[in-house]
Amino acid sequence: MRNYNFTSYKKTGTILVLLITALLYTACDDLVEIDPPKTEVLDTDVFKSDANASSALMGMYSSMITDNNILNVGFGSSLSADEADATNIFDYRYSSFGSNNLTSADYGALTYWTGFYKIIYQANSIIDNSTKSTGMTAEGKTNIIAEAKFTRALYYFYLVNQFGAVPLAVSSSVSINKNLPRAAVADVYLQIVSDLKDAETNLPSDYSSYGGKRDRPVKSAATALLAKVYLYTKDYANAENKASEVISNSALYELLPKGQIGSVFLKDSRESIFGLNTETQTGHYLTFEDYYYLYGTQYSDSGPVYVLTFSLANSFEPGDARKAAWTASFNYDGTDYLFSAKYKGVNGNDSSPENAVLLRLSEIYLIRAEARAMQSNFAAAVNDVNKIRERAELTDIEFDSQSEALDAIMQERRVELFLEFGNRWFDLKRTGHADAVLGALKPGSWQSTDELYPIPIEEIKKAPQLTQNDGYN
Repeated sequence: MRNYNFTSYKKTGTILVLLITALLYTACDDLVEIDPPKTEVLDTDVFKSDANASSALMGMYSSMITDNNILNVGFGSSLSADEADATNIFDYRYSSFGSNNLTSADYGALTYWTGFYKIIYQANSIIDNSTKSTGMTAEGKTNIIAEAKFTRALYYFYLVNQFGAVPLAVSSSVSINKNLPRAAVADVYLQIVSDLKDAETNLPSDYSSYGGKRDRPVKSAATALLAKVYLYTKDYANAENKASEVISNSALYELLPKGQIGSVFLKDSRESIFGLNTETQTGHYLTFEDYYYLYGTQYSDSGPVYVLTFSLANSFEPGDARKAAWTASFNYDGTDYLFSAKYKGVNGNDSSPENAVLLRLSEIYLIRAEARAMQSNFAAAVNDVNKIRERAELTDIEFDSQSEALDAIMQERRVELFLEFGNRWFDLKRTGHADAVLGALKPGSWQSTDELYPIPIEEIKKAPQLTQNDGYN
């Protein structure tokens, strides 16, 4: 039995990973492998046909999964917020997130930074080389570039919300990228919106191009992420409009009926907009949520690695079907702890029936509800919230003021999206509640500057033009 003392442990370390010259593609079965460039990206045989370029694109998706960069987002973010506690010393990589004592030499922050920029570099190379290819068809270029732009936007969304101002690399040119300063947050968001608008125009309209699988982006995925970006940037009219476009696409999406909430994360779930299929991951076929959160997997075989904070566990209303379907109990030393059971896979030798779902329909309803509330359209906002509550087998609520509306929506977001890809962490920061909530929860360690993670010191050493975030050396 592990020693579940729920104490944060600190482990610092560095990895010498080049920001711009990371591997372009991982070696995975028949996926394309290209050596990292020394100065500039070279035009290779990879982009001389649609089929070869598609293999390069699949290499990028494989990197997104095997390198764990985006799949790990929920771990550090949930600990940084008020969602999760780490239960054992083994997973030291993210322990300092929970105690809010990150340093610029911290392994976890460095992993996020370098991992995200590796995928951005891959996306940039696909965009650049597809654009100048003379062997690809016009249709092939359009489709592949659209997927790469969606991916680039997704990764910049996470970078800007974790680190604030970041270098804005939109080219695969090493000579340009190595000298980039940190771009203003507003400029990063402008690039994200531009990429998503292009992707929205050129991505497939449904999943038939992908054999019906929901593990690659379609138009609605770009639209959904645009709705989220507009909400974060306080463009509420556009957030509402984009969310409505996704919700109205009843041919693809619908909230699951009562009694089926446990099926939300299945690969063919009609609530799923975009996810990652982790069956290609070396070593096991579970999602990372299965692997780390579930008690009984090959990783957490003597207890869950992360448990819900008592604050989160106690925030569910009586009768909430989400608590019954998405959590389970673990007893240690006479105390019951809840852990996430959103994902159900346990046996790592079997193919997982689930995707790691990054965008799903219930969040889009809550985005629209918040956007409507911010525009004082309370009747429409409460209707959206109650659709989510009805699915969770809860009674309808009412609200008559903006403050009541926003409190209700934040509560629904908390119990609907818990432990999912940083949503709660970002919500606390963007709504201005981080100091009040986390200051009370972590009075000995929380300070306002903890809202941003440190720029890794190894990156500043390589690129002295990069400035450090306040509160870090």
